[in-house]
Amino acid sequence: MNDGILFYWFMWMSWVVSTFLLRKGKIRNQCVLITLFGIILSGINLHFSVGNMNAAFAFFLLIGLIHVIRFSHQLFFFVTSSFIVATAYVSIELFALYDPAKLFLNKKIILLIFLTLLTITLARSKKDLFSLIAIGLFIGDAAYQFIILRLVGKVEIGSLYVLDLFASTSMMLLFMVVLVDMFKKIRRTTFKRVTSAKQI
Repeated sequence: MNDGILFYWFMWMSWVVSTFLLRKGKIRNQCVLITLFGIILSGINLHFSVGNMNAAFAFFLLIGLIHVIRFSHQLFFFVTSSFIVATAYVSIELFALYDPAKLFLNKKIILLIFLTLLTITLARSKKDLFSLIAIGLFIGDAAYQFIILRLVGKVEIGSLYVLDLFASTSMMLLFMVVLVDMFKKIRRTTFKRVTSAKQI
């Protein structure tokens, strides 16, 4: 599968759902703007001396940092958790680079599953999920690119491969959140019915 397909597919799907299915309000407007700007900026690269950085990836990092600034009293938590996510990403990438034969699954699938589970474990609330994966993945990709700089000759932060991973992980996290909320609602409804039956 070509890099970038998952990113554009998930982003357009998110934009359509946000625009036409969500109720009008602050959350809907934020989702629409974030996805639309992400799509537009994905074709722009910011160049610097040793390479380039994708503008969409920088935009998602900025959104994550804004969330961290709003909850600055949890700064230590965000810094620690982001570096754990970054370290996990770099470790798997380096392992795949030096010994790819030992990977029993596609590298992207391993990263998707591992980063999703790790982010869910680390996050304190649903609102932290996006920020953690955005900041952690950015730090991890930047660190990995500079580690392999001598091998590849240039730095490419936020490639379409990484954007695919970011979009896939974000969708997995969203799916998990929706699934947990549905389970809680079903459980609450069942509990109310059982309580009502006992009273009768």
